[in-house]
Amino acid sequence: MRLLRHFLLLLCLVPGLAAAQAEHEVKAAFLVRFLSFVEWPESAFARPESPIVVGVIGADDVLAALQETVAGRVAQARPVTARRLKDGEAPNGVHLVFIGRGASAALPKLAAAPGTLVVSETDGGLERGATVNFLRREGRVRFEVALDTAEKQGLRISSRMLSVAQNVRQGRL
Repeated sequence: MRLLRHFLLLLCLVPGLAAAQAEHEVKAAFLVRFLSFVEWPESAFARPESPIVVGVIGADDVLAALQETVAGRVAQARPVTARRLKDGEAPNGVHLVFIGRGASAALPKLAAAPGTLVVSETDGGLERGATVNFLRREGRVRFEVALDTAEKQGLRISSRMLSVAQNVRQGRL
């Protein structure tokens, strides 16, 4: 657990990391790390051994990096898989959806899927329904979180993840 936290901190704080590593690879690494810091309701999984499924729409470069990263990976004692979502496809059975800039119009519809962590990379992504939104700040990839949206989706986000977020929009206190 300690190693994961240090990795997240490194991704956020080391100057030039995004430049040294392609931005899509950094985002894919963040997405994989998010899986360890989010709790889904039990109803989100068909069986105790069901995988955590990551769906990607509008970002083929992130999908390719993600598929390479998740091969053989386990998060929360579950295998992890990644797949492409087609335009207009409902995210049934998908636990995390990454919506790239190329599909930002799909954000409001996909954000309505219960029990799904929706991550975007769009200006105003949180206001449009995303739970997590990637930002570029000072040449680095950062992220912001909407706790109120997470609560509506039945998701719990670890304080460890929140501690490295650029911005956290609060939920109920």
